[in-house]
Amino acid sequence: METEMTRKTNAAQTQTAAYFDQFRQAFEGLYGKMDVPAAARDFAQRGAVSVKEHAEQAHLGARDAVASAEKLAETFVGHSVNAARDVVEAGFANLQHALATAEKLTGAKSVGETLEIQAEFLRENTKANVERFRAAGEAAGKAASDSAAQFRAGIAKVAA
Repeated sequence: METEMTRKTNAAQTQTAAYFDQFRQAFEGLYGKMDVPAAARDFAQRGAVSVKEHAEQAHLGARDAVASAEKLAETFVGHSVNAARDVVEAGFANLQHALATAEKLTGAKSVGETLEIQAEFLRENTKANVERFRAAGEAAGKAASDSAAQFRAGIAKVAA
């Protein structure tokens, strides 16, 4: 059963639909007869092509930036791994030297010989560790130089 309110609502909706239907028909008739000028179509087409080219260039630039960052990270990690390896090797070499010295000390027949073995150990150990530190410093400098060069090259690519 349809109420009075429902009938009024339906009638209002029908009138509103008819009102907007007239506008829709008028605009369809108007727009259907209008041609878009060739200059406007050319302008829009050139704009779309230009935006596409810029998007492709930005994509390539982003890919280059990611590749540069990856290469920089690989360089940094590679140098860090080498430094860690060098520390492990230095520690092991020091341990081997200390054990060899302990073995020599067990064969010492006098206090004087013991002191000589100990002094020799200190000289050799100090000389070896100074050389290791020098090499580590050179490696750290090379790592910093390589990383900085790759960073500058990456920034130059992104900025270009």
